[in-house]
Amino acid sequence: MAVNYDEKRSFYRMSVDCHIEFSEEGSSDSYKGDGKDLSADGVRFITDHELKEGQQLNVIVHPVIKTVVPLSAKAKVIRVVKDEDSGQYIVGVSLEEVI
Repeated sequence: MAVNYDEKRSFYRMSVDCHIEFSEEGSSDSYKGDGKDLSADGVRFITDHELKEGQQLNVIVHPVIKTVVPLSAKAKVIRVVKDEDSGQYIVGVSLEEVI
């Protein structure tokens, strides 16, 4: 049965309440963010750390529910928007490889 929704995305997005841990590829520095939504091929999160489109990241999605296993993936930054009110960055990444 096909899901009927107006989005033009390949996969449905779910709102999530989770913690994101990420590092830039080739770096041992780790940063944090707050997950906002998740789909089969991407994650959107908010962070204080500035990122650039095209950057490669290692991402770990830590669910709030401790019985759910964290999701680890290699990801590519596809969108970054700075929220002028908070000074934080809204980041969209595509999941390239689940590890």
